[in-house]
Amino acid sequence: MSGKNIFSRLDTSKVPSLVGGDARRRFAQCKSLLDSTSWPLYFIGPSGSGKTLMAMNLAKSYSEERRVPSYYVQLSPEMTKTNLILGLRLVDGSLKVTDGVVADCMRRGGIIVVDEATHTTHELLLMLNSVLDRTSVTSVGDEIVYSADTFRVIFCGNDSSYAGNVRLPQSFAQRLAAFYFEYPSFESELEITKRIVTNECGLPMTVPDCVTRYVVATARIVRSGQYPLSARNAAIIVVMLNLMERARGGMDPYFTNEDTAEAKRRAAASRIFQVDDGALSLQLLLDREVTEFHQFVSDVGVENFRQAFLSGSMYYLDVDGLELNQETVRSTVANMVI
Repeated sequence: MSGKNIFSRLDTSKVPSLVGGDARRRFAQCKSLLDSTSWPLYFIGPSGSGKTLMAMNLAKSYSEERRVPSYYVQLSPEMTKTNLILGLRLVDGSLKVTDGVVADCMRRGGIIVVDEATHTTHELLLMLNSVLDRTSVTSVGDEIVYSADTFRVIFCGNDSSYAGNVRLPQSFAQRLAAFYFEYPSFESELEITKRIVTNECGLPMTVPDCVTRYVVATARIVRSGQYPLSARNAAIIVVMLNLMERARGGMDPYFTNEDTAEAKRRAAASRIFQVDDGALSLQLLLDREVTEFHQFVSDVGVENFRQAFLSGSMYYLDVDGLELNQETVRSTVANMVI
């Protein structure tokens, strides 16, 4: 019999709900697989695309419906079979076979979210193969653990182009039902940004909605495979703008220059209302939200607005895996921001 161990469970009361129709449709698709098969699910996509949140919502729903426990674990290069699955540990001065979080979940027929699945080693992933088979079994010495019928696994990971990630062993990958996650739609990403700001900022928010829309739209334009900005980056920018001192001294000349005023107004309207520049109506072009956006930027200062964007968008960080020419990025951001 395994030595006694206590595991932290996923606190389903703290799992945020999903945002947007696309996310809810993906949820229904994945939930059907969890209900009708024992296949492990694998969510892959760029950072900030909602993989972990989807997995946690699925785990919450599955565990509540079946009244089984749900677990969450992040993999790392230091993990071994002993501390993740099952192994010999020193208990009260003696070596005893002790369950790791996976074995505990198997015995109880729970569901486990395995995050950062590619932040570990090939050896550990290969050790999970027998757990993911139809028989779902693991062992050490003469101790064998078979899973209950309700045992389920959901993996989340980035692809190997992200620094610190390994490629999946073929035998491991063959056992997975994989789903690729794109970034959410503009409206969904806007709602996610607002939720992050509300939940993680303890100050009253005075940034106009038009500014938040502009920030999210600009992050989506600047974003690329090598520069993966997410809703969290947009939220950081919005909070930084909220903290900036504002001086109401009228509209900045940057927006009133006769040669460029219309172009700047068109650019702002296009992002705020998510309409292609060529399709902008006169009504949208003259909308008060465009004026409100320009007034806000005038109050905090054009350069301060740019700096908030740079500070919240990883520009000043030496990020492994982002092969960027910083001057090119600064020029791109400066040209895109306003």
